[in-house]
Formats: sequence, structure tokens, C-alpha cells
Amino acid sequence: MLYLAIIGFAFYAIITIINQNVRIADKKAELKDLQQQINVVEIQTQYLEKVQGYTGDKLSEYIEKIAKEDLGYVSEGERIFINVAGD
Repeated sequence: MLYLAIIGFAFYAIITIINQNVRIADKKAELKDLQQQINVVEIQTQYLEKVQGYTGDKLSEYIEKIAKEDLGYVSEGERIFINVAGD
């Protein structure tokens, strides 16, 4: 009976150790993802702090750049050509 109890306890201990290792691996992967998200937010914050300091001509240039690149706006008399040939 004692041997059966020892074998049962050993089996329980092995299962518990394996389960804990799986949990640790999952938490490490989650931590890595969160650290990447933190890095992205830090980069965005640095960019926004830089942009916040724009004034005068630099601010006007930035606004124009965003309007053209992100919103597809064009200046008066300006034309945009799209190369459909892929070259």
C-alpha cells in the first residue's frame, strides 16, 4: 500500500511540474507580446512628443504631408499619377 501511495504521489508531482512548465511558457510568451506592445506605444509617444513641438512652417509642412500621404489630398493644380504597369 505504501508503494502505491509513493507511486501516486510521484505521478502527481510529475503532472504538476509539467503543468507548471506549460503555464510558465505561456506567461513568457504573453510577457514578450506585452513588451512589444509597450515598445510600440513608447515609439508612438516619442513621435507624438516630437510632433507636438512643431510650430510655424514645420507645422504647416507636417499637416500638408499628412493630408497628402494619409488622406490622399492634393494641392491646387497638382496631379497625381499612378503607375498601373507596376514598374
